[in-house]
Amino acid sequence: MAKKMKVLVGSYTAESNAHVGRSCDFNDFYYRYGDEMIEGMHSKDLFEEANIELIPTILANGHAQGRVTKYAFEFIKDQILKGVKDHIHEIDGIFLFLHGASNVIDLEGGSGEHFILREVRKIVGPYLPIAVVMDPHGNISEEFTQNANLVRCYRECPHTDIRETYRVVAKLFIDLVQNRRNIHPVYRKVPIMLGGERNLSAEEPLKSINELLKEIEKSDKILSASYHIGYVRHDNPLCGAGVTVTPSSEEYMDYAEEMAEKIKAYAFSRRRDFKFTGNALEPDEALESAFAYSGKPVVVTDSGDNTTAGALGYSTFILRQLLERKEFNGKKILIAAITDPITVSKIWDYAVRDAVCFELGMNDAPESKVVPLSGTVLARGDVNYYFGGPKNVGEVVSVSLDGYPIDLAISNRFITYSEFQQFEAANLDIYAYDIVVIKQGYIFPEMKKFAEYSIMSLTPGATYQYTERLPYKLISRPMFPMDNI
Repeated sequence: MAKKMKVLVGSYTAESNAHVGRSCDFNDFYYRYGDEMIEGMHSKDLFEEANIELIPTILANGHAQGRVTKYAFEFIKDQILKGVKDHIHEIDGIFLFLHGASNVIDLEGGSGEHFILREVRKIVGPYLPIAVVMDPHGNISEEFTQNANLVRCYRECPHTDIRETYRVVAKLFIDLVQNRRNIHPVYRKVPIMLGGERNLSAEEPLKSINELLKEIEKSDKILSASYHIGYVRHDNPLCGAGVTVTPSSEEYMDYAEEMAEKIKAYAFSRRRDFKFTGNALEPDEALESAFAYSGKPVVVTDSGDNTTAGALGYSTFILRQLLERKEFNGKKILIAAITDPITVSKIWDYAVRDAVCFELGMNDAPESKVVPLSGTVLARGDVNYYFGGPKNVGEVVSVSLDGYPIDLAISNRFITYSEFQQFEAANLDIYAYDIVVIKQGYIFPEMKKFAEYSIMSLTPGATYQYTERLPYKLISRPMFPMDNI
């Protein structure tokens, strides 16, 4: 019987939004170890079928928050590097998930993912195979690709192909471990810097870019091709879109270079076609459109307070818009959810149907201005994550406001409400409402299916959608749309 091969696995996720006043510290991550960590890599069965044993290190997921503290990062980094050092004598490869959008306070270069990969490569030397799965909303570089042998990111935005991408990379990596070749991805920087709300995979031009990637991968000369949208919520030289193309062997490196140039040229030629899709409207127009619509339900996404991109859910902006209205056209409204841990702690012990008076708002920015409110407790429940994330991570209490047809969910854990199971955990019936306001940018699949009509409100806040209006000092220039190139 052939000797069992071994592959070490590790995972680090953090989308670091520098526009929020709260950092992402140790307790803001959730951690998985051992078999639970391996399950989080979505490909255990593939490695088992190939008679390859997986050696776990850590899965650390901080989701989208502020910049990562040095303490939290050092812990996560040390867990991965210790695993590499402890097992270097027996491993045949390393399989990592490195999101690409972290920014670590006081870390040289800023990017935690780039630092981890650099240090791993220093330990193992130039030839041990390393594969990296990434989120397309992550930044990449020439050095990063040279420190890996295979790099691939998700293609679908929203990310409905997470598990599929892990498994595609796992299959390719298993072959690389079993049939060693000294290959590395080809990298090209694309001078485009636009957020995910202008990069939906069902819309042009990302739809056609992904079709081009599929076409290029039909060649036996190419293992993998990816278009990396990049991350826009902090200022860093790594920011901007990128292309990675991995050849199937060294002899096809020139062909991979040619394909990378082809993808880059095509994406850049379509730069002016990256637009907000659907109904993206200025805040006042967004609400007027929602109330004018005759059907139901209407979903309004508060894009400036998008908790999937690092905002904290503190904004009371749309609530204040609604409170200023005189006419509601017979509409019943739900806002889910505004984050305010202090208010949740004050009203949590009230029973359903109890009257409550409280102040809502963290007051850490103009958008989170405090609002005095009164109402009746409607429901209490648990906060659940989306996309298979952990359950019961916080509390949410909902209040029916006095004098307004508005029900307001208030959470002590910032989260986007994007799946039916989250509303159920909060004990809310979303079918009872004409208008549902959620903390999102582009609308996620279940809410898109739920909505008869959806609107992205271009609200102010930590995830303001017009990146070209934000001050960037450290990025590569010229860069579209900051520069007219």
